[in-house]
Amino acid sequence: MPSTTADEPDFDLSPERIAELAALADAAAADAKLGWYEVSSALTDNRTDADIDAIAVAFDYRLQERVEGNSNPVFHAAHLTPITELPTSVTDLWAEVVDAAASSLVRARLHDLLFALGRQPKPEHAEQACRAYLELGAGSWSSLYRGRALARALDIARQMNRNDLADDVVKQITANARESLACAEWQPGVSLRLIGRLVEEKNPTPGVDDLLAAARARYAGDPYTEVDTAMLQRRLAKGDKDALERIDREIVGIWTKAAEASAGLQKLGYLTKAVDYARDHGQTDLLAAATTALQAIGIEDLEMQTFSVPVEMSGEEIGNWIGYFTQGADWRVCLARFSGGEQGTPPTGRIDENRAQVETLKKDAPLYSMIPYSKIGGDGLPRWEPQSEDDQEEQRLSDVEMFRMQMCAPLFAKALHEIGVVHHPIREEVEEFFAERTYLPPEMPRVLADALTRYWRQDYEACTYVLAPKIETMLRTLARAIDEPVYQTQRKNTPGKYVGLGTLLSTLGKHGLDESWDSYLSTLLAGPTGWNLRNELAHGFVDQVSAPMAALLVQAALYVASLVPRADDQQAPEAE
Repeated sequence: MPSTTADEPDFDLSPERIAELAALADAAAADAKLGWYEVSSALTDNRTDADIDAIAVAFDYRLQERVEGNSNPVFHAAHLTPITELPTSVTDLWAEVVDAAASSLVRARLHDLLFALGRQPKPEHAEQACRAYLELGAGSWSSLYRGRALARALDIARQMNRNDLADDVVKQITANARESLACAEWQPGVSLRLIGRLVEEKNPTPGVDDLLAAARARYAGDPYTEVDTAMLQRRLAKGDKDALERIDREIVGIWTKAAEASAGLQKLGYLTKAVDYARDHGQTDLLAAATTALQAIGIEDLEMQTFSVPVEMSGEEIGNWIGYFTQGADWRVCLARFSGGEQGTPPTGRIDENRAQVETLKKDAPLYSMIPYSKIGGDGLPRWEPQSEDDQEEQRLSDVEMFRMQMCAPLFAKALHEIGVVHHPIREEVEEFFAERTYLPPEMPRVLADALTRYWRQDYEACTYVLAPKIETMLRTLARAIDEPVYQTQRKNTPGKYVGLGTLLSTLGKHGLDESWDSYLSTLLAGPTGWNLRNELAHGFVDQVSAPMAALLVQAALYVASLVPRADDQQAPEAE
């Protein structure tokens, strides 16, 4: 059959059979209200006949949404033979049936397919497709599909330089847009699609301004739709600096007005959009006002909810897990085990397993992967939103890592506490222990000893603030030891500075830093998709430091302190 094979079928093209096929197609089209696929569905029971299947398959193809600047049609369906590879006998059959068909739906699709294939007479197929689409656009089809038919008609008319046909289509598009705007039910997907097609015209008709003004008034209650409409106005005003300035200020105003009528996360979202748009379009005064309003939102205003999920572990399981870290010969052995995580695995787990978990989640919970993501900082202000599919993938991986990290953090906290209880390390001996490390900065043995002592005294805040900046110091020293540049000299008005933590991790990753540990350190300390704990602490946005948080920082610091360049090539870091 033509839907699945390129074999050349032999059809009966007698007038009688063609009339039968045209009548079948017309009857199938008579009940279609929502799209071309309904014609194909209506012919399903008869598709065992090769010629009926060849007619039905014409309505299986989907006309791809128009891409700006390209009116060439792309008919496609993943399971179908590309139209350019269909047997000639199939297109011969279409050409015969379309001449006998009465339905505008049938004529529009078959003439359009023949036109797209370059079937001669091409101008005739173009005109007939255009006129049939016009009939559909003025008919009783659903408003959305009527709009699509008219947009396609205008594309064909412009492609064939038929200004007479284009004028007729523009008039019908205008009428349909006004009808949609006047409808009691909101139809922005219809009206803005139609108006947007008029805006794309090389010389838009004068009435487009009025349509856009009417759409702005009609959809004023929805900031997203009103902004979409204003963006069409902006496009229409291309080259008019005064008009563009006015519209840009109006768009910022739409978001700020919506924010004033909102609360919580919704208000935060609207103000963020106002700030972004004002910044990107040079509205300095509006940027300052929107930013001030954004800063006034407190974390308590967001009404965030905490969700907790109990995880059951027996006392024996917990005891065995903690015992691995605490039952060494002395505290030195225990700290060495603790620095390596769970049997050499970081608290976030192995990265290959986490990636596999991401793929499982995408299959088992597809909605989770589709929901927009926005990360809020400890001060209640927006920090991060994925901007691309790569960003989305990075965020999904970070989510899995943070879940695992938060699951095991209390266990690490308990294990570190028990090391102190069981072995009673002496602070001076701890400092001497770390002083034996070759690649530690001179002050780090004292810092590590102080941090551990403060942890064992349950002074978690002091422990955390002592360690947070020093992990970066150790990584920087390690990068310098393998002759990597870590300092950037002054550039114009930008003073000299060291590269950031993220850059350091990326650099060390290229030199052999274990990928799982690299990802863990980024998620914990510096990655915008993760905790970003180093920055949140440095800016004072962590109100309360818990034992699990402090334990993770200690564990990360001890791991980094254990890294040395490999002896064989002095290039890649490894744990001692």
